[in-house]
Amino acid sequence: MHLRNTNQKMGLFSRFYFRASLFALLTFSACMEQAPPEEGTQIPMAVRYTEYNLWANERMAEWLSAAKEEDWTRNVESSFSSIRSTALHIWSAEYLWLQVLKDESYEENPTRDYSGSPSELIQGWLGASKAFHEYTLGLDASAYNEERGSGTAPLRVDDIIQHCMNHSTYHRGQLITMGRQLGLEKPPQTDYVFYIRQAQKD
Repeated sequence: MHLRNTNQKMGLFSRFYFRASLFALLTFSACMEQAPPEEGTQIPMAVRYTEYNLWANERMAEWLSAAKEEDWTRNVESSFSSIRSTALHIWSAEYLWLQVLKDESYEENPTRDYSGSPSELIQGWLGASKAFHEYTLGLDASAYNEERGSGTAPLRVDDIIQHCMNHSTYHRGQLITMGRQLGLEKPPQTDYVFYIRQAQKD
C-alpha cells in the first residue's frame, strides 16, 4: 500500500515536472522568436551624446581660454605635445568622421597646417562639434543601421558616432591634465552625469 502511494506520488511529480519543463521550453522559444527591437531605439542616445559632446567641449574651451597664448604651444608630455595640438586633434577627428558620415571628402581638413590664434581654434573646434550634433538631429531612424566608409571594413553610422564622441572624451581628459600642469585651476566637470543633471535643471 505504501509502495503504491509512493509510485502514485512519483507519477504525479513526473507529469508535473514534464509539463513545467515543456511550458518553460515553449516560453523560451516564444521569446526567441519575438521581433527584434524597433529600429531607431538608439536615436535619442546618439543625439544626446553629440549634444553632450558639444556641451563638454564648450566648457573645456572656456577653461582653456584662460591660458596664456604661449602656453598653448608649450611642450607638455602626452599623446600630443601641447594643448594646441591636442585641441586641433579633437577638432580634426570630429570634422573627419562627420565627413565620412555625410559621404563627403575630408581632404580639405581645416586643421591641416593651421596657423590661427587660440580663440580662432576654439571657434573652429566648437563649430565642428555643433555641426556634428546638428547632423544627428536630421538622421532618420533607419540611417543608424546604414554603413559608411570605403575599404574592407565599413562601419555602422551609430558605431561611428559612438567612436568619435568617445575619442573626444578621451582627449578632453588629457587636456585637463595638461592644463593643470600649466597652472590652470578649477578644471570643468565634463562627465556625462553632470551634463544630464544640468539638462534636468534646464
